[in-house]
Amino acid sequence: MLRALPLLFAAALHAQAPAVPAPAAPAGIMAVVQRQMDAYNAHDAQAYAACFAPGAQLIRHPGIPQLEGHDEIYRTFAKVFRDHKDAKMRVLYRAELGPSTVIEHQEVDGIEKSPVPSLVIYSVRGGLIQAAWFVLPE
Repeated sequence: MLRALPLLFAAALHAQAPAVPAPAAPAGIMAVVQRQMDAYNAHDAQAYAACFAPGAQLIRHPGIPQLEGHDEIYRTFAKVFRDHKDAKMRVLYRAELGPSTVIEHQEVDGIEKSPVPSLVIYSVRGGLIQAAWFVLPE
């Protein structure tokens, strides 16, 4: 019986150990950036565009406007998702930089022959992405 005590004790501790909580969903300005990534990976152009403000801008470094406005973002990404069934976005690093800026190192796969890395700076206000600046490899 004495030899069984350590096993009984271990079993009792294990039974009372709290479950490991699931990772928390991003909060604040990170939440909308995560939602747009989830929508991108789900190929849901409507949900993707809904993460952006009506007058949002997508800008390619060094300041070249690419897309402007919710409707143009929707139309463009609906076509991207239709034409590239395997397109996926993967975040390598994401961080808040102050109260309204998120920076991200990401890769998009399924568009080109190999994954395309980029650095993205998101400006977030009112729970929506106001602008996104993309720095792509030259």
